Order: sequence, then structure tokens, then C-alpha cells
Amino acid sequence: MGSLSFAMWTAAQALNVDQEALDVTSNNIANEDTPGYTREVPILQENAAITDGNITYGSGVELTQIQSVRDQVLELQIAEQNQQQSSAQAQTNSLQQVQSLFSSSTSGIGADFTAFFSSLSQLSTNPTSEPYRQAVLTAAQNLAGDFQQTESNLDTIQSGLNQTVGQTVSQINTITAQIAQLNPQVGAMQQAGQDPGALEDQEDELIQQLSQSTNVQVTQTESGVTISTGNGTPLVVGGQSYALQTAEGSSGMTDVISAQGQDITGNITGGTLGGTLQVQKQDIPSVLTQLDNLASQFGTAINNAQGKGFDENGNAGQALFSFTAGAGAASTLKVAITDPSLIAASSDGTAGSGGNIANLLAVQTAALPSGASPIDTYSNLVDQVGNLTSQAQTQVSATTTSLNQLNNQLGAISGVDIDEETTNLMNYQRAYEAAARVISTVDDLTQSVLQMGASAPSAP
Repeated sequence: MGSLSFAMWTAAQALNVDQEALDVTSNNIANEDTPGYTREVPILQENAAITDGNITYGSGVELTQIQSVRDQVLELQIAEQNQQQSSAQAQTNSLQQVQSLFSSSTSGIGADFTAFFSSLSQLSTNPTSEPYRQAVLTAAQNLAGDFQQTESNLDTIQSGLNQTVGQTVSQINTITAQIAQLNPQVGAMQQAGQDPGALEDQEDELIQQLSQSTNVQVTQTESGVTISTGNGTPLVVGGQSYALQTAEGSSGMTDVISAQGQDITGNITGGTLGGTLQVQKQDIPSVLTQLDNLASQFGTAINNAQGKGFDENGNAGQALFSFTAGAGAASTLKVAITDPSLIAASSDGTAGSGGNIANLLAVQTAALPSGASPIDTYSNLVDQVGNLTSQAQTQVSATTTSLNQLNNQLGAISGVDIDEETTNLMNYQRAYEAAARVISTVDDLTQSVLQMGASAPSAP
């Protein structure tokens, strides 16, 4: 077995293996900045030894496979953090719009409350003053107008999120369809003993994009990945994708429907879709309910105070505000009178009396059925909106930090290190050159043997 031809064969095989290793390393270097690229390594293995009599010969090296360096645990953790970060970012973006409706200290409902009670206080100094009475009506109209405008703006923001829900669902369907196309290709290569590294890179990148859109569960199978929503609704199984749908819910807001026709809106908690639904379905309705309650309770309190007094004509006080009780109270709050003389300032029906103004002013500090004064109730609502926004922003910061750490860890494992790859390139190059030198030496020896045979004298 120890022959020049065997040595030539061993060296030639090494030459081919080193060439393929050089190709793998060159490909890594070329893709250093390619998003989602996972570095590949050549897996080399010693060939089975050959025994000839009492002597065992090594039979060189073989390239068993080209393997992508992956860490599926880290990839799943990154997907989870993507879900949380995208959800928090979607909440932040929407809540900042809501917060802008309550952030001014010089305008809006809070300032209108102060102006309204200030106008009443001024009227108490001269109950018969026509300008002072008109100022009360104007302040009341401004307050009612801002209640209406705030609710209208909240409705607009909430309705606008319908478009975001629809767009996100469309993106999810596009991504899942692409993953379903890749799945059979990945499975076929794996079954053939080949490394589907490039396809898996594409699939991993799509999964990360999908996790930014909604909460998903990913399971590795022989036929690729199986993907479902958090509650187990299938999105991708093998080469089949299951498109989500949208439908208008009973509240007029967009709901998410599975391919099987089930309403899964309440089960979507992560990604842009989950964050958008959180604000649309829970946060804004909560703010609207509190705003409606404030408008209704405040209007009722003022109307009750009006009813305790008399207007300038000596008649019992009429309701100052009109509104629809319950949902929509803020949007329907209006000043019910236009004649300043109808403000019930008098406590006994006599002209010039201003005793009932004290009852009107008392509404400023008296607790509403909600448990706090009108201004404190509104302040609590402002604080709640601010806290929701702050919590979402904090979550964005926390998940961004965690995501950066996880990506750095994955990069250390799966990313391309130019220094390492350069070293590998030099090692494989030297090995290639050495194998080529062996071939050249064996060739020289073979030629020498042939020449010796040709010059040897013939047997007599």
C-alpha cells in the first residue's frame, strides 16, 4: 500500500479539501457585513485507516460537511425580545399621541376648569354684571368644546390604529408565505445531508421580522420550522402558510381572525400588532371611559348647583350643560343656555343676590362620584396617561439593552470575525501549498523511477 500512487492520491484529496476550506473562508469574509449571515465552517475528518499486513496507513482527510454555526437558544431569545421591544415601541408611538392631548398646562380641559371657576369667582363680586355673566358662559363653552375635541381626537387616534392593524396583518401574511416557501427547500437539503446555511439565514431573518410583528412560537421539525401565534394558532406548518384576516368588531375597531375563522385578537400580546391592539382595545377605551365619566359627573354637579338657585328673572335655575350620560358624554357635552341672565347666581330669587354662586364654586373642590374633585380627577387622568407612556418607554429601553446584549452574544458565535477568518485563510493556504508540494515531489519521484526503468539494461 505504501506507494507513490497512494501518496499522490492522498495529497490530491488534501488539495481538494483545502481548496473547499479556502472557498468557505473566503465566503465568510465576503459576507462580513451581510445582515443575518451566519458564518460557516468546514468540518474535516480523518479518513479511515487502511491496514496492509502488520502496517496501518493513514488515508488522508475528507470534508464531511460545511456547517453553519448557529445557536438556536439565543435566536429564540432574540425573537422573544423582538416581540417585547416592538410591542413597547408601538405602544410608545401611540401613547405619545394620546399624551399630547393632555400635556399642555396652559390650554385644554385642565386650564378650562380653572378658567371656568375663576369666572364664577369674578361673578360673585358683581352678580348683576352682564360681562361677568357672559364670561361664565364663554368659559363653560370653552370647557365643553375641549371635552368634545379631546374625545374626537382620541377617536381619531383609535380609528387610525385600524390601519396599523391591517398593515401589520398584511406584513405577517407576506412573511409567513415566504417562510413556507423556504421550508421544503431547507428540509430537502437537510435530508440530503447538505447544509442549507444560506436558506436558513433567510428563514431566520424572516422569523426575526415576524417576531417584530407579533408574538410567535417557533418549533424546529424535520420539514423546517413550524410557527404559531402565542395561543397556538398555526401560521406556518411545513410548506403551508395560514393567512390571518381582519374584520370589524362590535366596537367598530379592527379584530384579527385566524385562518380557521376564530377571533384571536385577545391572544395577540407581542410585536407591533400586540402593542397596537393594547392601546387600541384597552388603553384608549380606558381613557375615554374616564373622560366621559368626568364630563357626565361634572355636568351633573354643575346642573344640580344651578337648580339650587334662581336666575335674574327670579326663575329656578336651568341646567347649564346638556350631555348624553355614559359613553360619549364628553363628545356631547354642550352649554344648554345662551342667555347670560339665566345663570342662577341668586339664592333667594332677588335681583343682585349672588348666594348661589357659592354652590357653583363648591363643585370645584367637592368630590365627584368617582371620588375626587373635577380638577383632581382630570389630573389623575393626565397622570395615568403619562405613566402608561413612561412605562412603555422604559420597556423600550430595557428590551433594547437586552436585545443588544443577545445580538452581541450571537454575533460572537455566529458572526464573522475578520481576524479569525484571516488566520484560517492563511492556515488553509499553507496546507494547500503543502499538499501541492507533496504532489510535485511525488510527481518528480515518479518521473525519476520511470527514467530509471527506461535506462536500465535489458536482461540477457
